[in-house]
Amino acid sequence: MSDESSSQFEKRKSDHLRIALDPRSQTQGKTGLDSITLVHEALPDMNFKEVDISTSFLFSESAIPLSTPIFISSMTAGHEKGRQINEALARLSDRHQILMGVGSQRRELDDASAAQEWTQVRKQAPNAKLLGNIGIAQLIKTPLDKIKALIESTEALGLFVHLNSLQECLQPEGTTDFKNGLSAIENLVRYSGVPIIVKEVGCGFSKDTLKRLSETGVKAVDVSGMGGTHWGRVEGYRSQETDVLYKVAQTFANWGISTVDSVLAAKEAQVPYEIWASGGVRSGLDAAKLLALGSQKVGMAQPFLEAAMPSGSLADQADKADQKLEELLTKLNLELKIALFCTGSKNIKDLQTKMVVR
Repeated sequence: MSDESSSQFEKRKSDHLRIALDPRSQTQGKTGLDSITLVHEALPDMNFKEVDISTSFLFSESAIPLSTPIFISSMTAGHEKGRQINEALARLSDRHQILMGVGSQRRELDDASAAQEWTQVRKQAPNAKLLGNIGIAQLIKTPLDKIKALIESTEALGLFVHLNSLQECLQPEGTTDFKNGLSAIENLVRYSGVPIIVKEVGCGFSKDTLKRLSETGVKAVDVSGMGGTHWGRVEGYRSQETDVLYKVAQTFANWGISTVDSVLAAKEAQVPYEIWASGGVRSGLDAAKLLALGSQKVGMAQPFLEAAMPSGSLADQADKADQKLEELLTKLNLELKIALFCTGSKNIKDLQTKMVVR
């Protein structure tokens, strides 16, 4: 890579995985979800078996059916452990037809061989519903034909553009030139040929920023608010306690807009694109609350990462990961279905008409 060697890149990504699972990197209790209560329906006029959580993703002129509005948020890529994790997650996406954001494709911009990771993933999960991944700082400075190659290498249904200003400021290798970001997104929408989803990484969105994105033509904005993994904290913990970046990261440890406040801001702004929500979502009930507030999709990263992390003997790692991921998705979907049933909602559309108390 232009500013980072292959070994440095792999160490950075390994650090990210390790620290993202550290409880110190979590802003638990700050999502705002505890302030949201769904109104209980004691006498739902339906059979629980009638509850339907299926949804779809509009791709080109057709709607891609999905089994659940819950999706796998982008995590990691470009190193050996990342490949194993992405393969396991993609197999889950393939089996259950859920959306999956792939890990960072930044490495592919300077190393064409890095795209082989997705070739291997596709061999195991040819029908996975993948969404590509690029950071805004890289999008601004990269020719659009190279960005389109990222979409092609993953056979992606769409592309996430990650906005991570705080993370880049606190990352020793960070790229902090975000100038002309809005026009870069507009140009990508016109050129890409696939839906573009703009996403924060744990600091959320203000109403004004959401409005600024209204004229870009993006398919959705994933608000990714504060309440889960905080990438300012993650980058801070990569530095030594005596380093200035470590100390500054402590100052910004609770920086951001909560997931709930970000979703409410989008609703108040009456944006023309879909609202997706992630950031501290840990259960199907959390997902139900965000759907009731107006989100169309709900993303999770840490729970899927914990389930997909390689463990045990090499021969058993894939099977163990598949089993843990199956158990997790079954639990999340059941929690979501129960939330619908106990609010008298047969489907997601019904749920979005129910009263919430804040």
